[in-house]
Formats: sequence, structure tokens, C-alpha cells
Amino acid sequence: MHAKLKYSLSIYFLRITYVMKRDISPGIYIIRSIVVLSLITIAIYISVFIFFHFLTSTHTDHDHPSLELIIAALISASVIGLLYGSRSMWRLRKELKARSFAHSEALALAQHDALTGLPNRRRLVEAFDDLGRNLEPDSFRSVMMLDLDGFKPINDVYGHAFGDNLLSSFADRLAQTVGAEGIVARLGGDEFAIVSPVFREKSEAAGFARRILKRIGDRFDFEDRQISIGACIGIALYPQDGHAITELLRRADIALYRAKSSGRSAYRFFEVDMDASILHRTLLEQRLRLAISENLVNVHFQPIIDMASGKIAGFEALARWTDSDFGEVPPLEFIPIAEDCGIIFELTRHLLAQACSAAKDWPDEIYLSFNLSPVQLQDPALSNQIISILETCDFPSRRLVLEITETSLVKNPDTARRILTELTEAGVSVALDDFGAGHSSLSYLRDLPICKVKIDRSFTERMLTDKQCAAIIEAILVLSRGLEIDAIAEGVEESATHEALSAGGCHYSQGFLYAAAVSAEDVAGLLGMQAQGHPLFSESPGTD
Repeated sequence: MHAKLKYSLSIYFLRITYVMKRDISPGIYIIRSIVVLSLITIAIYISVFIFFHFLTSTHTDHDHPSLELIIAALISASVIGLLYGSRSMWRLRKELKARSFAHSEALALAQHDALTGLPNRRRLVEAFDDLGRNLEPDSFRSVMMLDLDGFKPINDVYGHAFGDNLLSSFADRLAQTVGAEGIVARLGGDEFAIVSPVFREKSEAAGFARRILKRIGDRFDFEDRQISIGACIGIALYPQDGHAITELLRRADIALYRAKSSGRSAYRFFEVDMDASILHRTLLEQRLRLAISENLVNVHFQPIIDMASGKIAGFEALARWTDSDFGEVPPLEFIPIAEDCGIIFELTRHLLAQACSAAKDWPDEIYLSFNLSPVQLQDPALSNQIISILETCDFPSRRLVLEITETSLVKNPDTARRILTELTEAGVSVALDDFGAGHSSLSYLRDLPICKVKIDRSFTERMLTDKQCAAIIEAILVLSRGLEIDAIAEGVEESATHEALSAGGCHYSQGFLYAAAVSAEDVAGLLGMQAQGHPLFSESPGTD
């Protein structure tokens, strides 16, 4: 496919160059040819008239040689003119044919993606009219939006050339799966659109989506590399969900967003109530972008308690945002939006700088714990960015603990390992957050430079009533002691839970029992109370 495309491109540009070098329009050719043929016709007419007049003349003794020469010259000029006119007409036909071919080539290239050879958005819009015609009343077509999971990290790690090869192979596989009765188009980047064959039952469309996802999930082999990727699909039905292809694509894109929030390799059909939720999310995204640019997203700090001494050992930085229209927006709502729309990097830089500036004034033994998004661990430049922020804020790297989740390690463990190694070599510590609740693997504790594990609050909150949760916490504590890794229990809200964890040998804990997340100004008050020997436990529940 690439060879054919390159050949077509070369032919196209050669044709365009040829036509431009000629710099003669078909109109000029036509006018010139008409003039030439008119002159030829007049010349022939005059020549024949004089010639016959000469033959019928009474002077047959050739007393006028000059007249004979004139007639001969006119006849010769007429023959030459006829030949020249014929050649001009042949050149005109050839020129028009070349221009027609170049126009067809240009039109084809304008309607297809240069990398994959698939139809582009423009061609999809034109082709949909034909695909949508003559549908029987009880039949329909599916319009699907699809994008790849984890394509950007592959591009960053292996390079754009490798990413282009992957996209081309993916496009070929997708086109083969859809078949000749449907159409596959590349809309840009790793985003594709599909118009399915004709179906009669919704279950057929669902089965079609599952087959596509299964085929996508098969490994791609590139010499010595094997790459696995996933995708999510959003589906809108024609004509039930709309008649115009632009509206169907929009609704399929809404369903795609819902599919991506459901997990890897999922598909979802468009539902009417999705429109309202997308509108809410879109407005929230706009407000979040404005809040980040105006530094309206702030950091609050929740204390982490040393269970042996009862003193504050550190603080976890937590993002807080209050919008004038939406009110207090929970981090669980705006952080995923920031990740999806690509502003999580800017948000993290702002929050980390703000947290480091505040923590710089704390006592030297108090550390700062900061959460990293799983998306960020795919960025090869992350370690340099964090070190740069620490240097700018003049905050010691040994006092920073970065919290990562097990999910962030699953997507690209090699890149994550390299980033974490660079950070620990710079003096930064790493904690494994939500341990036990995600894709738990003990190999992470062995292979990665992790110095702390945080026991997920789902176990801590139920450890007094659920024997399984209590057993899991006990196992994590035994494991942490054996590996000489600190264990931190999250979500401690009752004194009995505190006592049970302390008896089990838990090193640190945090939760509403001690304090809710507070502003940077209130941190000074907590540290002052601790310096005066006052207990830190708070009887009034806060909001995490």
C-alpha cells in the first residue's frame, strides 16, 4: 500500500509540474487551433478557386508562370497548415488528458489519508450518502468512533517512525475486519471512524464491535518487537440516532468517551442522557482550564501520623478546587478530566510548585507526599521536570515522596522503571499508593525503588468487621516488615482502627481521625500544636 501511495504521489507531482511548465491554458489552445484551422480553410478555398479558374482559362500555354508559382505556394502552405493544425489538435487532446489525470489524482489524494491510504473525513462524508441509501425499514448501519489506548507512550518510547508503522498495520487490520460492505476512515492521529455493514438487530452491531476489539487485541509483530494495544469504541446508529454523518460522528464520539471511562477495550452505544453529561463535562473542562491558568486550583495538606510516637511525620498534598458556578468540585471529578484533555501536566507543575513552596518552611524532618497521575509516568521528561521544580523552589529532594498507583505501572513498566530510577537517584522517595486494590504484583516491590506502601482505604475501613480485610492488612504489614518498607494505612476514622493497626505493627496512618486536609496556613497551626505537646486527634469529621 505504501509503495502504491508513493508512486501515486510521484506521478501526481510530475503531472502538476508538467502542466505548470506548459503554462498554457486549454482556452488559449482552443483559440489558437480555431484561428489556424480557419486560416487553413481560407487558404485551401482560395487555392482551389484559383486552381480551377486557371484550369478553365483559355490560356493553356502557361504564359503566366508567376501565377503557377503562387498557386503551388498556396497549396503547399495549405498542406503544411493542415499538418500543423492536426498536430496542434493532437497536442491539445494530450494536454487535456494529462490535466484530467492530474485532477483525478489530486482529488483522490485530497480524499485519502497519506499515511494509511484510508479515506479521510472528507471522503467519509461523501461516501456516507451512498451507504445510507436504500436501507430497508427494519435495517440500520452503525457509525463507530474508535481510538487507540496507549498509543502516545508507544510513539514516545519507540519513535514516530515506529508509531507510523503501527498505525498503518492497525489500519490494514481494521479494514480487513470491516470488509468491503463497510468503510473505515482515519480522522487524524489515532482516531478512526467506521461505517458498518447493514444490520437488522442491535446485537449484530454489538457482536461486530466485539470482533473488532478482539482483532485489535492481537499482537503486532515488528521484527524483534511485539506490541499489544487496545481500543475503545463508541457507537451511534443510523437512522435511529441521526441522519447526518456529522451528527452521528458527534454522538459516536460521546459514546466513545463513556466507553473509555468504563475501562480498556470497551464499547458503548449512544444514549440520549449522554448528551447532558457531556455538556456538563465540557463546561467543567472549560472552567478547569481557566482555573489552572489563573492559579485557582489550590493545595491542601492532610497529616500522616507516625503511629509509634503519635507525631506528624509528613503531609499528603491534595488538590482542591472551588468554582464560582459549580461550587466545590471533588478531585475524583476534575482530575480525570485533566488527564483526558491533556492539562494534567500543567496542573501537576502548578500544584507541585505550590506544595513545595509551602513545605519549604516546615521542620526539616517533615516530608511532603505528592500524587502522580498514571498518565504522567508515560512521559520520559517527567523526572527532569520534577527535579527542575525542586531546584526552582529550593526544596530538598530527600523530603519529597511521590505516590504512584499500581495501574500506572501496568501500561508501560519499562518507561516507569526508568523514570522512577532517575528520581530516586536524585534523592526522591517513591510510595506505592492504593496497594492491594489495583493490579497487585509483588514484583513491583522487588524490581522498583519503592520505599513505602499505602494500604488502600477499602481494607482499612472494613478491617474491624471483615475478616478478609483484616487478613489482607496483616499480610501487607508482614510483607512490609520483611522488605523493610514503611506501611501507611489510609482512611483511619475510628480510634479502634488506629489501635488495631498499631498493634499489628503499622508504621504510619492518615485519616479523618487525626485531621482532614487543611490549607497551608492551617498546617502551621497543627505543627505549632504538636510542638506544644497537644494531641492531634480530631473528633470532628472532615472532608477528604
